[in-house]
Parts: sequence; structure tokens; C-alpha cells
Amino acid sequence: MVAAMNESLNGWAKSHPIGAFVVLIIRGVCIIIGLLLMLISVPVAILTPFPLVPIGALVGLAGLILVAGASKTLHAKITDLLRKVPWLWKRVRWAFGEKDADTAAE
Repeated sequence: MVAAMNESLNGWAKSHPIGAFVVLIIRGVCIIIGLLLMLISVPVAILTPFPLVPIGALVGLAGLILVAGASKTLHAKITDLLRKVPWLWKRVRWAFGEKDADTAAE
């Protein structure tokens, strides 16, 4: 699961040391943007007057996916945490690269 998550970047990073540095910078920027989105999602959720459209939750989910996509360790921790809430995991597992066959064993 985690190995397949970053195949294209890992191939580029292994081919040249400058590629590894660029991948490191890209992942760092993605993590920072994802964390900022998660921080912004709380005030947006409180201030948004539309209860039928959870804008804050969507912004927070986008940040969560960015962080999980950029860090292998955080990807494993976030998916383990989400698997503990089955009704939520069924709705967001596609965003984390999980397929139906992988979760059939649960």
C-alpha cells in the first residue's frame, strides 16, 4: 500500500541526488499546505452559514489527503485511525489508494 503510493516520485528520487532533493522539497511543501488546510478548516466550519454543505469538512479532508499523500509514515497512521471508524473509512478509502479487495479482509 505505502510502496505503491509514491512509485513515481521514488523512481525519480533514486535516479539522481538532485531529484531526491526536489522530491524532499515537494513533500515538505505538500505537508505544510495540508496542515494549513486542516487548521483553516476549523474556523471555516464554524463561520460557514451553510449547514447542508460542510465546507470546513471538505477543506479539512483535502488537507488530510495532502498530508497522507506526502508522508509515508503519516499515511499509515491516518489510514489506521480512519479504519477504526468503518462508516467513514468506507467513504474515504478511495482517496487513500485503497481498493475494495484490500478491505474485504476486514
